[in-house]
Amino acid sequence: MNNLALILYNKLSKTPTDDELDVVEQVKIVSRALKQLGFRTKTGQVDMNLQKTIGQIKKFNPLFIFNLVETIHNRGEFVYFPAAIYQFLEIPFTGSPLIPLFFAANKVRAKMEMKRLGIPTPDWFELDNLHRADPAKKYILKPIWEEGSVGLDENSVFQGSDTGFILEIRKKNKDYYFVEEYIEGREFNISIIAGPDGPEVLPFAEMTFLDFPEGKPKMMGYTAKWNENSFEYQNTRRTFKIENFEQHVEERMVQICKKCWAEMGLKGYVRLDFRLSSSGVPYVIDINANPCLSGSGGFMAACEKGGITPREIIKKIVEHALGHPMEDLQM
Repeated sequence: MNNLALILYNKLSKTPTDDELDVVEQVKIVSRALKQLGFRTKTGQVDMNLQKTIGQIKKFNPLFIFNLVETIHNRGEFVYFPAAIYQFLEIPFTGSPLIPLFFAANKVRAKMEMKRLGIPTPDWFELDNLHRADPAKKYILKPIWEEGSVGLDENSVFQGSDTGFILEIRKKNKDYYFVEEYIEGREFNISIIAGPDGPEVLPFAEMTFLDFPEGKPKMMGYTAKWNENSFEYQNTRRTFKIENFEQHVEERMVQICKKCWAEMGLKGYVRLDFRLSSSGVPYVIDINANPCLSGSGGFMAACEKGGITPREIIKKIVEHALGHPMEDLQM
C-alpha cells in the first residue's frame, strides 16, 4: 500500500528572516514523527510556480500531504493557494481546508465571520473609515494578511486623538491594513487539536509582560516573538500557571474555541489568541489555522503541557486529514 507522506512548505527567500526560517524546524519535527509512525516521507518547496507544484504532487502520488506552507514569496495572502491545488487534485492534506484557511488568513474577513456568528472580537474599521476613530479610545494598526506578527509592533498602537498618526495611516494601502480597537488586558493563547470525539481544547497559556514601563503596550509583536536581544523578547513569557481566573470566563473561552472550530470549518490544529478585558470579556484577536509546529511555538508548548508528544500530535493531525484511525491503514 502507498504509505508516502509528502511534506510541502514555502520556498525560502535568498535572505530569509527568523520568522521565515522557522518552517525549517517544523519540517524536521514533522518528518521525524511521520517516520516514527511508519510513513515514508518526501519534502518539497512551494513557490509561485504552481504548475511545478502540481507536477511534483502527481510525480510522488502521496497518500496525503502534510501542509506546512505559511506564505508564498513571503506574502501571507497566498497561503491558501496550495490548499486549492490539493483540493483540485483530490489529495488529502493536513490542517484546515481551503475556505476556512482563507477566512483565517484574511483578518478582516475572519472578524466579519466572527461578528456574524456572535463571537466577541474587538471593533474594527478599514482605512477608508478612519473618521470612525474615537479620540477617547486606543487602536492598533494591523496587517490584513500576515502571520507571525509580521508588520505588528508597539509603534502600531495609537490614540484615536492622534491626528498625525492617522494622517500617516491614510497613505497606506487599504487592501493590506486595517484598524482594530486595542483591548487593554490579559492575553491568552488557546490551542485546539482534532480528537476522535471532536476538538480538544488544550491547556490555556497566558502571555505575561514583565517590568514593562507604564504606557508601553503589552503585546506579542514581531520584536517580542523574534528579536532575541530585545527587551520585549526577554521580558515576555508564556505561563500555564494562570492566576485570578474565574471559572465562568474559562468556560466561556472554551465555548468560543469550539464554536470557532465548528462554525468556521476549522480542522486539524488551530490556535486562538484572546484578549481578556478588565470587565472580563474575552475577545478573539486572531485565529491561527495551521499554527507553527516548532518546539518554541505556543501550540507545541500547549501540547507538551497537555501530555501529548510530538509523535502523538502528528498522528492526530494525520488521522483527521485521512478521516480514519491510522490503525486502519495497511502499511
